[in-house]
Parts: sequence; structure tokens; C-alpha cells
Amino acid sequence: MSSTRDHYFPNTEPLGANEMRIVALGTGRPFVRRAQANCSWLIELGNGDKFIMDFGAGSQTNFTALEIPHQDITAYFATHLHADHVGDFAQVWIGSWTGGRVKPLVLYGPSGPEPKYGIAHFVRRQMESLAWDMDTRLGVLPDAGAEVDVHEFDFSKTGVVYEKNGVVIRSFPAIHIYDGPVSYRLEWNGLTFVFSGDTTPNRFFIENAQGADLLIHECFNTVKQLIERSGYDERTARAVGTVIHSAPEEAGQVLVRVKPRLAVVYHFFNDFDTGAEIEREIRKAYEGPLALAQDLMVFNVTHEDIRVRMAVTATHVWPNKERHDEGLRKAPRNKRGPKMSRWLADQQLFPKF
Repeated sequence: MSSTRDHYFPNTEPLGANEMRIVALGTGRPFVRRAQANCSWLIELGNGDKFIMDFGAGSQTNFTALEIPHQDITAYFATHLHADHVGDFAQVWIGSWTGGRVKPLVLYGPSGPEPKYGIAHFVRRQMESLAWDMDTRLGVLPDAGAEVDVHEFDFSKTGVVYEKNGVVIRSFPAIHIYDGPVSYRLEWNGLTFVFSGDTTPNRFFIENAQGADLLIHECFNTVKQLIERSGYDERTARAVGTVIHSAPEEAGQVLVRVKPRLAVVYHFFNDFDTGAEIEREIRKAYEGPLALAQDLMVFNVTHEDIRVRMAVTATHVWPNKERHDEGLRKAPRNKRGPKMSRWLADQQLFPKF
């Protein structure tokens, strides 16, 4: 791993043809705070593909800060249906549509033990709840942007769920509270990225994470931190920190068994007074290359090197209009939304209807 620790300025570095870039869009816990959004990771490949894995609440603010055209996202992948992993669906769907996406949103995710726990049901109900929002934009925004192309796969199977343009993405079961969660392994150009989602240590992960160049594994705050800082009683802290999630020492045991080129841990509150203790717990077992994730941390991965930096982003960003000329102005708008009631429209000071 390179020791270089400069900064990454979005849209100033073309990605190499043989390079992979991963950006942390959200690294925190279900409790949203300004320092850390809920879980989300952007994977950019040298072939032009871009994938987002999980889209927890607040994470899309960090995505827009990178000023990447929404049109450029190839597909989204969900690991499971906890809100801290899919809570920004409205921004992923409506936000990207208003931000210039003129093609259907492509989304992959797991089934559940019954239909109501699968990604297809989740998306359908989310869209139903946002019916007023979607319908009132029809005729103004391109028709295709309102569509969601959902690919639900069997959570219990280990196998390929996506294969295009030289990219292979495999799903395998994760162990997290109940049936349904999965982890992902992305392979492209001889490079391998593995993302755990939420999970406790398990054989599925050990087997499927072998050979990872960059491995991202969940790691919760220590039981002591949960008691002292979150106000949990000891029983609750142990349940949350060691049964539902991976404790730091357990995460270290997983990393020892996988031996990635670089391991990244996330899903804990990474503060000046918590990170050192978490790293000490991991280091009881694991001595290899390690990064404790922060929002907007950037990893450039090649066969020769892995470079770790922080992104420097603007706050007052606008949607990237790079694709607007070729898509937004030409996209069909044949569908029509509902018309305002006459009695309501008649009260306008400056009539427009």
C-alpha cells in the first residue's frame, strides 16, 4: 500500500484504464450524524462502469459532492433492507431523476424468506408512497427517469448476479439478524473488491473473500463504547455489538483468515477517542494493511499499488450537467401528470395553467 496521503479532488483525475476507485459515501451507524452518513460505497472502474453498493440515509449528499453525473451510474446494489443501508432510496430515485438521469434506475438486491422482505416489494412500496412526487413530475422530466428496473435474486444462493462489460458481481449470504442480507464480490480486470454489508463473522465470507485486493468489512463500536457513549445496558451492548454486528476483535479474526491487500473497516463512529481502541482490538489478531473508514475516503486500486486519500469536495454543488446536452433535452416526455383543479389554478396571481 502506498504511503502517499495527499488529497483527491473530484473530476481532476481521469481514472486509468486498469484502475479501480472506491469512495466511501457513508461509513457510520444507523444514527445519522453530520460526520458520517449511513452506509454507501461508490465503485468506479476504468472501463467506465460505476456502481453504488448500499444507499443509506444521508449518503447521497456525499455522492452529489463528488459532482458525478447521475446518468453515469451503471447500477445500484443493496445488501439488505435496513434503513441505514437503503434509506436514501428517494434520493437515489427522484433525486437522480431531477439531477439529469434520463434512463431507468437499475437496482439489484436480495429476496427474503417471504416476498414482503425482498427488494422488489421494498421498491414497489417506496414508489407507491412517492406517487404524488413521481406523477407531478411526469411531462416535465424525461419519462424513462421514472422507471426502476429491479433485479431480485435469491439471497440464499452463492453465485453471479451481474455480468456485463467484463464485470462480474457475485452475491453470497451474510449473517445479520434474519434471513435476507447478502455480501458482494466484484471482479474486474484481475482486481477484486469485496463488501460485507452487515454481517457477523461467518464461513460464507471467509470463502468468498479470498484474494480480495480491497476488502470492506463491517466493524461496530466496542461493547465498552456502546455502554459509555450510547447509553446501552451491557446486555443490549453485547447483543448489538457482538451478535447483530461484528465486534472489532472478531473483524480482526476475519481479516486474518482472508489476508486482503488492504482491509477497510466501517460501520462504527470513528471519533478521535474511539478509533484507537477499535484498532487495538482488531490488531489483537490482524497485522496486515488496515484503514478505518471515514466518509469521502478514497481508495485507488491498481495491480501495483493501493492509494488512500481523502476527497476535497464543495458544499454548494449543482447537478453535473455534462450529459444534459446529449440526453436531458432530447429524452421523450410523452407521459403526462395530473392536472391541477380549476378552482385552485384560478387563484394564481400570475396564471400559468
